Amino acid sequence: MTNRPIRLLAALVPLIVAACGGSGLDSGYLDGGDGGDDGDTAADAGADGGDVPSGRDEGGGSDVPADAIVPADGACPGGMVNCDGLYCADLSSDPLNCGACGDACGLGTCISGACVCEPGTVECGGLCVDLSVDPANCGECRNDCGAGSCVSGVCVCAAGQVDCGGGLCADLSSDPRHCGDCANECAPGEACVSGRCACGGGGIDCGGACVDPATDPVNCGGCGNRCAHAQWCDGGCVCRPGLTDCGGGSCVDLSSDPANCGDCGNACGGGDVCSGASCTPSCGPGLDRCGDACVDRAVDPLNCGDCGNVCATDQTCVDGACEDYRAAVGCTSCPCDACGRWDCCVHPVTGDLLCVGGGEGCPW
Repeated sequence: MTNRPIRLLAALVPLIVAACGGSGLDSGYLDGGDGGDDGDTAADAGADGGDVPSGRDEGGGSDVPADAIVPADGACPGGMVNCDGLYCADLSSDPLNCGACGDACGLGTCISGACVCEPGTVECGGLCVDLSVDPANCGECRNDCGAGSCVSGVCVCAAGQVDCGGGLCADLSSDPRHCGDCANECAPGEACVSGRCACGGGGIDCGGACVDPATDPVNCGGCGNRCAHAQWCDGGCVCRPGLTDCGGGSCVDLSSDPANCGDCGNACGGGDVCSGASCTPSCGPGLDRCGDACVDRAVDPLNCGDCGNVCATDQTCVDGACEDYRAAVGCTSCPCDACGRWDCCVHPVTGDLLCVGGGEGCPW
């Protein structure tokens, strides 16, 4: 009978604490207080600014998860362990603390204290992948399907493509490297159209070579149609830039032609020469006399470097030497992407845009 009051008092203590609003029995764990009269709990201490881990970074750099369970009196719920007094963790299943506090699994998950890939995936080079659908690891690690896809662990090409070996999928109807057949590669400048190699971009086949009939002076408007020396190809054979058609397909330089000096049909007489589009007794500065014409042999394609040295139809005169040139198709100003490595030049008389080869710069 002497122990009965003691047992009764012990039974009433929790009821008295709860009635007083105390939270020390929250989750069944106390905060490790010293049993003093203040009765502070772990939650109370956190609210009052006490040093209780909250899982939130308040400037101290805490790595405690925001939803972590905080040990009370160093105790954690069943199946969990105390990680440095900061939080409780289940080392058998927690991917952030797998097998030991702080050991994170990263990409995998934690099963029985070991980091493993999710069911249906395997580890390949530090990644968890599904070998049945991963095109970079199809059927086995590092089996790359290339442009294809992985279906049930087997590399397959997309619809409209065929397997040309080595994981290469190609559309035989449009791929110039595999046109109509995996081993058939089109020549430079050709495109693959409906499985057949053909000239692209408006080009035509002339003797097995793709040419642009709009700009090729040797095949201008059609195969074998060669422009005259004083002409170039601009949709058809026309006078070179700087020359004027004075009828009958005669392209002349009005600045130097003694029969058409300054204008078609204006002939110089009395031994005069044509210099700078005017009939004069002698050539002007920087010009050389070639017959009765005064020319600049450094840039004149009809007298390039020497009197009577005519550049080919697809050449112009640069520093007294004949250099390849072509129209700068599609450009309105320099620089022009169509010129590639050639120099983009503007003709000083006509304003035509030209691509000039040779690497010597523009002739004007």
